Amino acid sequence: MERFLVMKSLKLFSRAISTVSKPETITMPRKWHKKMVKDLNERQEQDKLNKSYKGNLKVCIVSCKDANLNHYSGQSYGKFDKVPLTSRSWGHRKTNGDHFVINSQGPNPSILRDEESDFSKLLISELLTENLTKMGCTKPTVVQKLAIKSVYRGENTLIAAETGSGKTLSYLAPVIQKILDYKMSKNVVEGSSAKPLNAPLGLVITPGRELCEQISKVCQSLIENLPIKAQCVTGGRLKRDMLNAEFAEVDILFSTIGAISKLTTNHIVRLDQLKHLVLDEADTLLDDSFNEKVSHFLRKCPLQITRPTEGVYQGVQVMMASATIPRSAEEILSQVIPFSSFNKVTTQQLHRLLPHVPQKFVRISHLDKPARLLELVKKDVSRNLPVIVFSNRSDRCDWVSMFLNENGVSCVNLNGNMAQHFRVGRFEEFLTGKQMVLSCTDVVSRGLDTTNAHHVVNYDVPNNISDYIHRCGRVGRVGRPSTGIVTTFVCHPTEAELVQKIEYAARKTHEDELPNVNANIKRLINSQVLKKHDKSLLV
Repeated sequence: MERFLVMKSLKLFSRAISTVSKPETITMPRKWHKKMVKDLNERQEQDKLNKSYKGNLKVCIVSCKDANLNHYSGQSYGKFDKVPLTSRSWGHRKTNGDHFVINSQGPNPSILRDEESDFSKLLISELLTENLTKMGCTKPTVVQKLAIKSVYRGENTLIAAETGSGKTLSYLAPVIQKILDYKMSKNVVEGSSAKPLNAPLGLVITPGRELCEQISKVCQSLIENLPIKAQCVTGGRLKRDMLNAEFAEVDILFSTIGAISKLTTNHIVRLDQLKHLVLDEADTLLDDSFNEKVSHFLRKCPLQITRPTEGVYQGVQVMMASATIPRSAEEILSQVIPFSSFNKVTTQQLHRLLPHVPQKFVRISHLDKPARLLELVKKDVSRNLPVIVFSNRSDRCDWVSMFLNENGVSCVNLNGNMAQHFRVGRFEEFLTGKQMVLSCTDVVSRGLDTTNAHHVVNYDVPNNISDYIHRCGRVGRVGRPSTGIVTTFVCHPTEAELVQKIEYAARKTHEDELPNVNANIKRLINSQVLKKHDKSLLV
């Protein structure tokens, strides 16, 4: 009996242990289980998305006074999300003192990283390569590598790349090489009468005098010890003096559009020998300000309307160089030459903010602008750093120069309304370091090589995005060891609207180009004037 009770108790104990060791099985409907799995996956995807929205907090792209509005590398926004902008409320004067900075995001994208690349591989002769080396150009830039072969093949070429990327050499070097080859093949030597006087083989047209003289000087360095002659002709002189010009042998002629129009109309310069035609700063030349003159001039030349076959020219080769492509280019050029005949050479940074140049925007009262400007300029001058101050109007440009000079800062001014005899030599004073501060209008923003400039101050926000790109291009140029900086003062609601577009593009770096870069500049200004007029009538 006792044995039976012991055995029964052991069975009960083992059953109790087995009951405790086995977990309870909980079951649920399959529909509920699928919903749980789906919710878990969605939660994981949302966590990944939230992480991408925040970006890499160690790399700040846009630094704001309010750190909550900072934008970081890799940060993204939803399709229907409203992109947070520091400048969104800058239309009101209560935001005075606010600011944000678009930080530098890496090295200059115009510099080619290919260590093996050199000019000799781009069909440039040894003599010309030696002259390039003397100028400090040992390796081609990105746009030069893309454009030089196209120009040398004789194709009509549109060269569009960011400012300060070396576009001048991308057309000038191959054109000189082509003229050198032509003269050698034809045995056109110095003193020969085979080539008529004042009949250039190459013609470079610019919108401004300073730019024309600058490119001419670059050419003189390139053709040193070569059997090529270059000449520069600009306007701003009495018509009598221009029409009494000397007749001489010239292979490459540099001229402004106004001067060359007068010289060809009066048969001072012949175009029957012309083989290469360049429109530098094409966006300005094709704007409403110049396009009628340009179109009329182009009709005088037997332009190449198809691509050359086996190196044989079918007319004058046309090249256009610019940091922006105007929308009106195709419409204007179609009257004289098919736009499809151009080989379009562009870079990835076209119509985008320069990633290597820090750009600061400051919301400020117009009463505080002079004092803030003086503070910035004195700080740079004390460190021997050249400064360019941009204004929208000539009278304000003159006032800024006078204000700085009266407050102990030596400054030289330059604008389009100045007479030629006043303009001569002013830009050279800044380039050579004789003057550390240059007060100017946008006449300086187009094409001029300001490699020595360290700081650009936009005393006035430019009227359009295109002008902003060109102003920023005065710093951070190829050949400059430091990138420089751009500071923009913002004090009016209309100025805040343009700054908002720039900030939006900075936050959407990998998606959006800057808006209205290729719009007609003169038409934009006229529309802004009309808007202001309409608002004043409503008030």
